[in-house]
Amino acid sequence: MTARRRPEDRVGRAVAEHGLDVVVGWCLDLLAGRPVDDEVVDLLGGAGSAALVAGYRADPAKPQYWPRVWAARGLRYAWTDDPDVHRAVRAALVDDAWRVREHAAALVRLHEVADAAPLLRSLLDDEVPRVRTAAAAALVVVGEHDDLVALASARDVDEEAVAALAARLDVPDPRA
Repeated sequence: MTARRRPEDRVGRAVAEHGLDVVVGWCLDLLAGRPVDDEVVDLLGGAGSAALVAGYRADPAKPQYWPRVWAARGLRYAWTDDPDVHRAVRAALVDDAWRVREHAAALVRLHEVADAAPLLRSLLDDEVPRVRTAAAAALVVVGEHDDLVALASARDVDEEAVAALAARLDVPDPRA
């Protein structure tokens, strides 16, 4: 049995073979719903991903979001600090699929996409707890004073996130 490659390994190999800008471009295309070659889908999603997606396309009841999830995950390991990339991440924060929103919030945290903070605030009330948690974690990194108030008053307040953002901003915890 062949060992499954981890996403960071697949993306790293793709960057080595095709270049960073090309791989980032593939991720942006997939996030935007533009078609890419099956080879790209397999590189980002893993072996057999293109066949899975093709099968899902034939059945509208199946989830159609997986390529966007794989694209967002790919941007964890292949990133350029470019306005187009920031724009794509901001768009992914309002995606219909919660997994895409969750990964986009993680990208904001990991790559410090500060201009995404207003969108993260809206995700503090997301219907999916994992999205709310990812948004709170991202706000700890990129949030400002207004975000601290929103975080402190959010549903299912993440006490540690509020304390961490207050400490980073060097202001008192608003709940105190």
